[in-house]
Amino acid sequence: MMFRGALVRLAAQYFLLLVLILGCFDFIVYFTVSEALQSRVDNYLQSAVVQATRDLTVTGDTVTVNPQYSPDPSYGDTFLYVLQLSGPQVVTPNASLQTVFKNPSLNDAVFSARVGQGSDTKVFASQQQWVVDTSPIRNVKTHKIVGILQVAQPISWVNDALSRLVRQLVLASAVGILLGALASLLMATRSLRPISRAFQRQREFVADASHELRTPLTLIRTNVEAWLRRVNGANRTYARNIVEEVEQLNRIVGDLTTLALADARQLRIDRQPLELNDVVRDLMTQTEPLAEERGVQLRPDLNGGVRVEGDAARVRQLLLILIDNALTHTPSGGEVSVGVIRRNGRARVTIADNGEGIPPADLPHIFERFYRADKARNRENGGSGLGLAIAKWIVDAHKGDIQVISNEGKGTEVAVSLPAID
Repeated sequence: MMFRGALVRLAAQYFLLLVLILGCFDFIVYFTVSEALQSRVDNYLQSAVVQATRDLTVTGDTVTVNPQYSPDPSYGDTFLYVLQLSGPQVVTPNASLQTVFKNPSLNDAVFSARVGQGSDTKVFASQQQWVVDTSPIRNVKTHKIVGILQVAQPISWVNDALSRLVRQLVLASAVGILLGALASLLMATRSLRPISRAFQRQREFVADASHELRTPLTLIRTNVEAWLRRVNGANRTYARNIVEEVEQLNRIVGDLTTLALADARQLRIDRQPLELNDVVRDLMTQTEPLAEERGVQLRPDLNGGVRVEGDAARVRQLLLILIDNALTHTPSGGEVSVGVIRRNGRARVTIADNGEGIPPADLPHIFERFYRADKARNRENGGSGLGLAIAKWIVDAHKGDIQVISNEGKGTEVAVSLPAID
């Protein structure tokens, strides 16, 4: 499917955005509910403390509690503990609450109350969590601290409520994420549909144009070559220039046709066992005259028998593109080496030169169609800007990979890795 990678990336972006929104929503809901419940607990506890204080009577250093005291049930379950600093305890908790009011976590709060500072403390006792308000009891006439008041309230219900909320949010978010994933895929598909149609029309146009240009180009070349045989002088030079330009156009049309058919998956790959060393030797013999003409030395580096399963014509085309490209960008006196080696079950072919190299800014784009790092030089040498795009397609069609390492001004190494066979 065309644009599959773009579709997946776009859908993933929509999906991640949805997850982020749901995550923020869940956090806000949880934080808001948690704060509301905590505020409710604080209000209940402070109201219970106020009620208990009203039912305390202080006479000198003695504290008494109204016998009719009963916690207001509207404030939740509250329990009272009153300690006199001198004399017996006024209100003693029952055995089940001893672990609450005698909890070591309250020692600091009791000490602070003795010096006039109240505080709230959370403790875990009797298999649940509690919040305990500890405050000093003063004689209003002498302002002397004569006792300590502690009011305890269980708050496990808050944790239970928040746990239920988390479960509900997780369940709702899971459903939302599932539906969001489907919606993201649908939105991404709709977003890319116009681009896909435009690309399809472009591909069809390129294929049709390439096909339609072959016949007129052939006729032009035939007529110019006939004219070339009958003219001399400047007209002959003009005729040769026309033939060269027609050849250039024929190469571009051929490359466009190849890529158009490749995009349409109409090119067949005829796989058969190939000895890469033999292919490289033939190509080096074929390109040796071109290398000599340009003053470049071709150096083979072949190691044993290295076999792959592939289309002989396409593999040959791939290596010829890479060798020709290396020769094109290597100045006179330079060297191009072609190595073949088998490593870790892969056949590796490297074409290295000590030429001009590729600028770092151009390196990520060299396999794009019509991209030229050096437009002037490529045009001078007849390049169409499609060779490396075709090379990349051939490598992908053979389930291989191609890597380029280049240092500007020092040279380039292209490494092709294909699955090897025995």
